[in-house]
Amino acid sequence: MLEFIRLRARGWFAWVIVGMIIIPFALWGINSYISGGGGDTSVARVGGAEISQGQLQNAYQQQRQRLQEMFGGTLPAMFSDEMIRGQVLEQLIEQEMLVQVARDNGMRIGDSILAQTITGIDAFHEEGRFSNTRYQQLLRAQGMLPGMFEQRVRRDMLAAQYTGGISATSFITDADLDNYLRLQQQQRSVGYLTVASARFSDEVEISEEEISGYYQQHAQEFMQPERLKVDYLELNIDDLAKAITVDEATMRERYEARRINYASDEQRQASHILVQVPASASDEQVNAQKSKAEAILARIRQGEAFTDLARAESDDPGSAEQGGDLGFFGRGVMDPAFEEAAFALKKGEVSELVRSSFGFHIIKLTDVRGGEVKPFEEVRAELQTEIQLERAEQQYYEMAEQLANLTYEHPESLGIAAEELQLPIKTSPFFTRDGGPGIAAEPKVIGAAFSEEILARGNNSETIELGRNHMVVLRLNDHQPESLRPLEEVRAGIVSAMQGDKARNRAEELAAAVLDRVRSGEQPAELAKALGIKWSGRQSVTRDAPEVERAIAAEAFRMPRPAEGEMASRRIALPSGDQAVVLLYSVEDGNPAEVGDSQRRQAATRLQQAAANAALASVVSSIRSRTDITIRK
Repeated sequence: MLEFIRLRARGWFAWVIVGMIIIPFALWGINSYISGGGGDTSVARVGGAEISQGQLQNAYQQQRQRLQEMFGGTLPAMFSDEMIRGQVLEQLIEQEMLVQVARDNGMRIGDSILAQTITGIDAFHEEGRFSNTRYQQLLRAQGMLPGMFEQRVRRDMLAAQYTGGISATSFITDADLDNYLRLQQQQRSVGYLTVASARFSDEVEISEEEISGYYQQHAQEFMQPERLKVDYLELNIDDLAKAITVDEATMRERYEARRINYASDEQRQASHILVQVPASASDEQVNAQKSKAEAILARIRQGEAFTDLARAESDDPGSAEQGGDLGFFGRGVMDPAFEEAAFALKKGEVSELVRSSFGFHIIKLTDVRGGEVKPFEEVRAELQTEIQLERAEQQYYEMAEQLANLTYEHPESLGIAAEELQLPIKTSPFFTRDGGPGIAAEPKVIGAAFSEEILARGNNSETIELGRNHMVVLRLNDHQPESLRPLEEVRAGIVSAMQGDKARNRAEELAAAVLDRVRSGEQPAELAKALGIKWSGRQSVTRDAPEVERAIAAEAFRMPRPAEGEMASRRIALPSGDQAVVLLYSVEDGNPAEVGDSQRRQAATRLQQAAANAALASVVSSIRSRTDITIRK
């Protein structure tokens, strides 16, 4: 369609096209044009809900970042992008299932509970209190509106509410715990021989014919996937804002207009004497209690100590012992009439009688804190950023419209738009259809870069929204089709892999022979000495024995219990590529009666959690079996 318009948009025909376009713009707004990039296609459907490509990408990036932090910045090879994406997608599917079933069962998260949860998040606090300004700033930095974030938190809480109910129903018996402790405290008498594959590395020879054959047989492993790099123009409100200068007078004017917003919440400390009036009291009883309260107030006015009278006369048992002290409180906490009176007093003053739903109060204001206004210098940077963003927003929308128009009217180049808007033309590194660093991590960018419009026709892309007030336009810089990497480029890797395979095979052959000889009755220590391999003599080990390699200990505890006076044996491959022959001599169960109370409680907690996890896994599996789930490749 775009190519058709480009070829024919001349003269009267162009005006017809413009007229057709103006109508939807008037109805839907320019944003539906400049947002570009096509629709955000879904990657899965769960029941009637869609999981979008954007949701998956955001969750993937967060999970990848968590893993990188866990492993010091570099992910081990086992964490491939495909594996992480697959796990993240499964998590999104599971959460959507749980949210749906929770709603079907009538569960809801109220606004007050949601507000308490969000205001309790430390990241949104300043000076120990929730800051709405910081809340807005952090969400804006993530390209997220408060409504979006609150909806996400509400969904997380709803899923947690459902799973928490399932977990709370699981239980274990004392017999379960005793059986667990017998196994957990079990000790096994183990010895093992180790055959290192490295001892054969120098003996292995690899011929040119073998290298060539390996290269041909494993050609798919040496394919360089199709990749490309793009030139792009980037329009970002944050970049625009940084270039805007705000004068001091404007910031001070904004500060004075919003001075109340920079005041901390005022809190008051008060003491009170309560003369209680039951809700069902008659007029005569009310008058009698009022007279009692007036008499107490008169004694205070005459100089008697407020604290002494509170201890002797107050009907509030919670505060009477403290001389009526209620501690510090803010607005919205106390009875409205009580609060109004307390906040009208000056420090040290005593109120007249105050009637609440509890009875008659005599209030003394003992202290005031908070209510201070932050000085201008403390909020100057915040004001500057706020004004910069306000001005940049208008500039952004004007430039976004120009960017869309110029890159569309000149599809063969980004240069004209770059010059007109004073934007630098940036270039990405090469990336594949699985993405790459920077903007190549964005699904919309990947989709547009490999589209027919850019790859085949050589045109500029439409504007692509990467977030709120952040967009790019792409153009192909270079394209490299899928190709087989040259043999010389991968030769070293092939030689290393083949040497490792042959060395491991040799180690496996020797370990198999050792196992046979041990089973035929030869002593392992003598055999190890004769063959030049390592023997680790008989020792009693626990499941988490630090002195024994984890794989060997795990195998020893998987082996069947040998008969009295006999020995079990097994050969295993170790993660390092070495081989081990594991010998199990005897098994001694733990004694639950010897386990201390603290250790027993810890074991019970672990077993309870395992039972809860098993129950939850069973429920999730059942839900999944009756939920219509479609995963789009």
